[in-house]
Amino acid sequence: MFDLAKVSAAFKDAGIEFSAGAKQLFDASLDHARYSFSPDIVAYAKSGADVSGVLKVAGRLEIPVTVRGSGTGCSGGCVPISGGIVLDLSGLNFIEIDPLSRIAHVGAGAVTAEVDKAANAFGLFYAPDPSSHKYSSIGGNIACNAGGLRALKYGCTRDNLAALAVCLPDGETIKCGLPLRKFSAGPNLRDLFVGSEGTLGVVTEAWLRLLPMPKARRAALSFFDGDEEGFRGVEKILLSDITPCILEFMDSETLECVRIRNPQMGIGKGKSALLAEFDGTESEADEGARRFVEILSEYGARMAKTEAEAEEFWQVRRKSSQAMYELGDSKVSQDIVLPFGAVCDFFRFFKALGRELHLATPVFGHAGDGNYHIHFMYFADEKNARERALEGMDKAIVKTVELGGAVSGEHGIGFLKSKYMPAQHSGRQISLMREIKKLFDPKNILNPGKVYSVTDISGLHPLRGVKLPWD
Repeated sequence: MFDLAKVSAAFKDAGIEFSAGAKQLFDASLDHARYSFSPDIVAYAKSGADVSGVLKVAGRLEIPVTVRGSGTGCSGGCVPISGGIVLDLSGLNFIEIDPLSRIAHVGAGAVTAEVDKAANAFGLFYAPDPSSHKYSSIGGNIACNAGGLRALKYGCTRDNLAALAVCLPDGETIKCGLPLRKFSAGPNLRDLFVGSEGTLGVVTEAWLRLLPMPKARRAALSFFDGDEEGFRGVEKILLSDITPCILEFMDSETLECVRIRNPQMGIGKGKSALLAEFDGTESEADEGARRFVEILSEYGARMAKTEAEAEEFWQVRRKSSQAMYELGDSKVSQDIVLPFGAVCDFFRFFKALGRELHLATPVFGHAGDGNYHIHFMYFADEKNARERALEGMDKAIVKTVELGGAVSGEHGIGFLKSKYMPAQHSGRQISLMREIKKLFDPKNILNPGKVYSVTDISGLHPLRGVKLPWD
């Protein structure tokens, strides 16, 4: 414990807004995964100077600091498992567009969709679009290198980032890179902070690359008899001459839930689905969708002829996440990445594992980059169901790594996945990461207990009945 009165007085002297109210502490205690750990105080940064001030106080008193944006993360990265200070950056939300350079200069708290909207006014767009884009902050996206639906064509956050301003644990702010098209002046410090989840420094500003808005988008959809036929469809598209900007797969368990909840959609039993979107000029978008239909003609693929029909196609994907609760009121989930050649082997293993554990195993995800969201669904009041789900996920992650895959593609590690780091990385690799952490943060005040420290979550339970803004 630390002297809360001393911290409050220090924040007040520095002109930093803060709160230790019960509601504010609870709101800052959890993310989308709903594991709750209360901080002792929440500081609200409105400027880089506020961030620096908070870190100087925390460093002097050796108080842990957990950085928070919008709280949409799925791995507990912004959850204050060590208590202390939550540094809320949501007020650092300015957005400035430079259309000549095609750069957006934004605060870490700027919301992804708002950045895209501001760019649209200049005929530009920001490509990364995580499913939480209406709520997620740019700082949070940088923290876990968020991807999203369009990553197949446009890459993840890292690929669309020009430069960063980062406040180090001692309160000094450094600039990493410049908002230029080319920059090769020594080792790239910028990328050390991308994916570091607030363990090395606090991102306060970012310079994001923008692209010209596509003139047109076209959606296409195909249903398949079961999962393996669906994966054959994915392979046909990946081996073809077309590049969708989006390629989303929904397995037969997921689609059955969508079918039950939405009988008006007319989805057949036992079907899996592949949704694609193509963008570019009118002719490029049309040609991409037309070729998709041609390549998958034996499966009855269709191209949307109107925006209304395209939205009907998209509803199949948008309803997938919530529909899975037909199979249980709780879940254990991860976002793995698989080599394309190993997808069928993994799915055979995963589905067999579900049958062995008597658990549903719905899957959907970004088929174009091998990033699948895998789930074990269970009912919380069923004896040992959660334990079986955790056991199954451990085995699934080990299999993922054995097949040459990754334990996370876009959600990051936080504390919920930290136990998988030794499976993914060698002892030497983890040692180097810890040495880098110590170099930047010798007092270990930034997000302690995350990423590099193995956490056992078997005795932890997510809160139930908590509704978040993006639900």
